[in-house]
Amino acid sequence: MGRAPVGGAAKPPGQTIAIFHVLLPSVTTEITTGLFGLLGALVGGGATFAVGYLSTRTQRAQAEQARGNELADAERARSSQLADARSGAYVVLLTRVDSFLDQARELSDLLNLHPEGEQPTDQHRQYTAEWNQLVAANAVVQVAGPDSLAQRAQALLDAVGSLSEIIDKRYRGRRWPPGLEAGWDRARKERLEFLQAARQTYVEGFVMASPATVHPS
Repeated sequence: MGRAPVGGAAKPPGQTIAIFHVLLPSVTTEITTGLFGLLGALVGGGATFAVGYLSTRTQRAQAEQARGNELADAERARSSQLADARSGAYVVLLTRVDSFLDQARELSDLLNLHPEGEQPTDQHRQYTAEWNQLVAANAVVQVAGPDSLAQRAQALLDAVGSLSEIIDKRYRGRRWPPGLEAGWDRARKERLEFLQAARQTYVEGFVMASPATVHPS
């Protein structure tokens, strides 16, 4: 006779398989629930990360765009202020030119009316003062620029200065030197060319480049 197994009689194979089938659904359900929970955590975490990444990227792009707009606005304001400052210098120069030419015309008329030996000293004093203010106004334009306008302003001053030399020679002497009418024509021509150039420069000062588009990285 064979000995019985320790701990009680051995379970028949059929009974063991039945017990496994009873336990299997419970084990499978627990594993499945665990897997779905793990997958849910992974998917939820990935979605949260994606949303956070996209939100941060969008905010960064918006901040860069806002910064670009601020820089563009600052550049427009600077250009506008520069254009206004330059135009103010041009207006002062033109005003001084006109005032000096008025004084030069009046002095010329008085020199023609006064007999030789009598000089209109008061008028000449005013005329000289206007010239000094004209030179100062031209210096401001030379600093304000741009170079093209500074050159036009200097050409205008040279033309008016040549006319002034002719008048000064008549003031110191008895006769008019040649070139008076040509001097007036040149001064008027240079004044007109400076005025046209000043208008063009003023308009160009307000031509703004389109602000750069900031693309999200």
